[in-house]
Amino acid sequence: MADVTKHLERAKKFLEKNRVEDAIEAYLSVLEEAPSHMEATQALGDLYARREQPDRAAVYYGMFFDLLVDPKDETKALAIYNRFLKHSSAQQQPPERIARYAFLQQKQNRTEEAGEQYGKAAELFTAAGREEDALFCWERIAQLEPDNLSRQVKLADVAEKNGRNMLAARALLRAGQLASASGAADESLKYLQRAHGLAPQERSVALLFAAARLRKGEAAEAAKLLEPFSATEADPVFLETFADALMRSGHLDRARGILEKLLQEKNAGLGRLFQLADLYVAGKNGGKAVEVLTFLKKRMLAQKRQNEFAAQLDDVAGRHPDSSELLEFWAALYNELNRESKYFEIMIRLFDAYMTRGEVRKACDALERLVDIDAYDYRNQERLERLKGKADDAYLRRVASRLTKSGTNISAPDTTPQAGPGRSKEPAQPVTEEGQKMQTLEDLIVQTEIFLQYSLQAKAVDRLQKIAELFPGEEEKNERLRNLYQTANWWPKGAPVKKAEAPRPAGAAEQAAGSAAKTGAFSADTLRDLSKISEINQKIFRQQTPRAMLNTAVNEVGEYLLVSRALAVIGAPGRPPDLAAEFCAPNMKPAPGAQVVFLLAQVEKTTGDELGGLVVENAGTALSDLGLRTALGVKITDRETQQVAGMVIVGQSEARKWKPNETYFLQAIGDQMLMSVSHTRLRSLVRRMGVSDERSGLLSRSSYQSCLLTEADRARTQGTPLSLTIVQIDRGAEIARQQGESPMERFLEQLARSLQPIVRQNDVAVKYTSWSLAFILPDTALAGAQNLADKLRRAASGIRPPWDSTSITLSAGIVEALAKPDYESEDIVTDLMNRAEFSVEEARKRGGDTVVTVEAPKV
Repeated sequence: MADVTKHLERAKKFLEKNRVEDAIEAYLSVLEEAPSHMEATQALGDLYARREQPDRAAVYYGMFFDLLVDPKDETKALAIYNRFLKHSSAQQQPPERIARYAFLQQKQNRTEEAGEQYGKAAELFTAAGREEDALFCWERIAQLEPDNLSRQVKLADVAEKNGRNMLAARALLRAGQLASASGAADESLKYLQRAHGLAPQERSVALLFAAARLRKGEAAEAAKLLEPFSATEADPVFLETFADALMRSGHLDRARGILEKLLQEKNAGLGRLFQLADLYVAGKNGGKAVEVLTFLKKRMLAQKRQNEFAAQLDDVAGRHPDSSELLEFWAALYNELNRESKYFEIMIRLFDAYMTRGEVRKACDALERLVDIDAYDYRNQERLERLKGKADDAYLRRVASRLTKSGTNISAPDTTPQAGPGRSKEPAQPVTEEGQKMQTLEDLIVQTEIFLQYSLQAKAVDRLQKIAELFPGEEEKNERLRNLYQTANWWPKGAPVKKAEAPRPAGAAEQAAGSAAKTGAFSADTLRDLSKISEINQKIFRQQTPRAMLNTAVNEVGEYLLVSRALAVIGAPGRPPDLAAEFCAPNMKPAPGAQVVFLLAQVEKTTGDELGGLVVENAGTALSDLGLRTALGVKITDRETQQVAGMVIVGQSEARKWKPNETYFLQAIGDQMLMSVSHTRLRSLVRRMGVSDERSGLLSRSSYQSCLLTEADRARTQGTPLSLTIVQIDRGAEIARQQGESPMERFLEQLARSLQPIVRQNDVAVKYTSWSLAFILPDTALAGAQNLADKLRRAASGIRPPWDSTSITLSAGIVEALAKPDYESEDIVTDLMNRAEFSVEEARKRGGDTVVTVEAPKV
């Protein structure tokens, strides 16, 4: 150590006298005694640099860099390298030093510089035959640049050359993913195949290779790759890929077992099961497709996902219009969900499928159901013609008679036996030319009534002009037609203009209330009943189908009055009911249809009391067969025709004295039930007659304001809320300019068909613009409209437009009608439309993909 100190002192004295050569000799002597002496090493680098000998300076600066790295003085080490070593030739630096410098740069997050230096080191290691060290550098480079395809391939080559197969396989796996992401499918497959060859036992390699082969359409080969791992595999991604390979290679039953187990245990694979059902149907195995769909239905409906299931089923069934098994399942679903318009549409397809396959009896049953749902549909007559010469003549005459006479038929009753071909016992009336003319007149009158009901004045006048042309002078003998001319304020040329008739009398419920008020017949129970009547009426109005309305009415009546049975029927007296529903107490069994008809006949013959109550006691088998001792009934009157249109009956198995307030209660509920059924039928028919086109099922924009006015009137009268939702395609105007009107029109139709099953039957869908839909929502407050808008946007998120593979986004504007005492219906609608326009404009300004709610100003 004394010699080192002596040499350092000598070097410093030489430097003071500017004797550089002597100083260098002294510092070299220090290094001979202490090779790792940092001061001497740095001084030698500095002195050689002063003498402009960079190569010699680099030697000692390199040694100084190495000394700094060992004690982790990294900042100073980087400064020395960057200043004195970085720009010297690579051959002057050993590869270890370059790799060490690269590592320091990596720690400083200087990725690009670190990668460059690792590359230099790797080349020097390779030139020196040090392959393992070179592999280390290439591995570092691949880690620094995970998205660089060429780096991954280089690492794989070097790793394979050194026998590091697993490392090479992982690099090739990454290369395959990168190539696939860039669209180079063939290149990706090549890398993945090479990776699998190096590590066939690796499950992740096999999975990605199989997925690549699936994309190339090589399903059988993909299944073979995954087969060795399938017995012990539980990963949902693996099992879905394996099932997909099995499905595409024709092993549908095995794929089914995997997917059903996967859905039950991992709640995954649902979409694949719908694909499986599609493949079963395509393979002419509709029975197994229905089994798969039944499995999915049970699970999804239990999770309250019926709308999602229905949308998926629509997609599958829409591709296979000739599969009667699938169509039957499809129809049954919408019948179960009480979506009659969709049910009717599917039954049309089912009828056509049966006729194509020559299954006449099933076609007859399908036509029966179509007539039950909508006897007004003009195409029923065409279907009847197709059955001539194939079906039983008696059946054809009976159906023809129903079509000719049908005026108020809504739905087939549950309580009467179903008629089929050759089973009808009632005498059939032949279809005459006069009968067909009367049916045409009836249809035109009904259509006019509907248009007037919805304030569609222009359409109503158009129908009246047609009636006047086809049936001149008919108003002289047809009071119903005269009333229509008066209501529309339009008369045929030459016909005497008559004054409007006096206002129609109040309904039965109002008459009963007035009578009771005069006589003081109501007890204190009536006050309690009033709130219950309002509650039940709201529940009835919210139902989507006539059948659901009747069921709600009888269940609520039966539970409130604590009776043994409650029965509600729609239909003219003296005939089997068009629609019926029954409530039974826990100890009572449902009544057979014949017994119900017998009871109706007995009640109809009874003389009513002062309030219109029809009390039946000790009526022999009419009551005893139903387990009743007494019954109370009321007749329901149609306010438009002032004709009896139905009945509500309650019965008790024990002796009971019926009270006047119970009569009024039944009358009020019955009136609301009939009115709601009529409105539902009218809405359904006005949709079919006022739509802009049959493909979308939407009302035209011209009907928008008229429908809003009608619903605003109803909301004011009944004290119920009314909301409006406008759903628009984001950037709709721009897309329409880019793609053209025709593609946008097709997409809007597709969107409408997908969204309409989500809304209630009472809701009205309107084509608002070329890229937006309006939904008029009766009896719906702002919160309910917001929930609906969210559902509509979620349902639309998976719909692909025809011009692009990417999904579109929707925005929605939501407003609720302002209930203000001094507002007329026109004021309410004007305010509602203005706020709706503002809401969708605000959604556009916010960039779309949003919901904007504009509340009414405070009153």
